Order: sequence, then structure tokens, then C-alpha cells
Amino acid sequence: MSNNRKSKLDLSSESFPFRGKIQINEGGFAFVQFNGVGIFIAPKLLKDKDINDGDIVDGEFISSFDKKKKQDGYTAVEIRKAE
Repeated sequence: MSNNRKSKLDLSSESFPFRGKIQINEGGFAFVQFNGVGIFIAPKLLKDKDINDGDIVDGEFISSFDKKKKQDGYTAVEIRKAE
């Protein structure tokens, strides 16, 4: 077996768990700061979940490309209020 494997995680093909305090913006989207990065949360993930600004949430995120900033970023694919 070769030891030439990349030591870095391939964020493009996997989702990863996160937990943090949600910051909901006026536009309906939100961010969670996790391990020094901002995870974008689309309005559709917040819909009907009774999540308010400042709540602690759990979820899963993936690597994504931020078209507006033209750089790599992170996007939530699942979110729920932490218990």
C-alpha cells in the first residue's frame, strides 16, 4: 500500500458535522462560525425549523464555491436546533 495519500481531507465529496451559534441576517440567510470559518446557511434550510438568531445549531456542511466572492467557501446541507 502506498503512502502517497493526501493528508488533507477532501471537502468536495464529503459532508462534515458542525455546531455553533447562528447569526441570521435580514435577507433570511444565516452564518455559523465553526473552527474559524463561516458556514453559509440558505433560507430554505431555516424554513419551518423554529430557529432564531443566537440559537445553537447542529448540522452538516460541505465545501462550496462562493460565486459572489469568487472563492471557496462552506455551505450547510442540513441544520437543526441543538438540544
